[in-house]
Amino acid sequence: MRILAEPMDKSKVISRYNLTLDQIKELPLEHKKIILKKGECFIDYGEQTKKIGILISGLLYATYLSENGTEWISRFFYPPNNFIVSNHQGFYFGRNSTECIKAYDDSELIYIKKDEFKEFLDRNHQFERTVRILAEESYIQAISRIHALQSLNAKQRIEQFLKENSALAAKLQRQHIASYLGIHRNIFSRILSNI
Repeated sequence: MRILAEPMDKSKVISRYNLTLDQIKELPLEHKKIILKKGECFIDYGEQTKKIGILISGLLYATYLSENGTEWISRFFYPPNNFIVSNHQGFYFGRNSTECIKAYDDSELIYIKKDEFKEFLDRNHQFERTVRILAEESYIQAISRIHALQSLNAKQRIEQFLKENSALAAKLQRQHIASYLGIHRNIFSRILSNI
């Protein structure tokens, strides 16, 4: 059984990304843009999550620690496909972050504080609609990933990731793709050499 996510309409993805940037430019933000150098954190483990980012350029990734202390990559953030940068569980519930979100490459973000974000949602229905659509798409991608992790073997997961994310895969180190796919890096390298 092959589980594939519905292919995203690239023009719709780019359109929503551009619309979001246009809407953000009109908002009276206290903080506008920040630059993260490779390896710098946007949100660190244990930090109270009071901000959300809109990624303009670059690449970020989120990690979490398993119960045995192993660090795993849970997500990659890159425009225009996945440009909302947040530890959403901590942001939504006002808790400390259980993830660390770092710059994989030098990256530029627009930084929005939680109270500003809520106010924008209340005042701007178009912005609220855009955020809802992005959240729905994120949920669909997460379900697809869960299904793949539960039902595909390691080789199938690698093939699916490379097929659906070829441009992203070209930027990533092997061990980071392996971590994202829940595969030990030695097994990942062995399978990749036979594909």
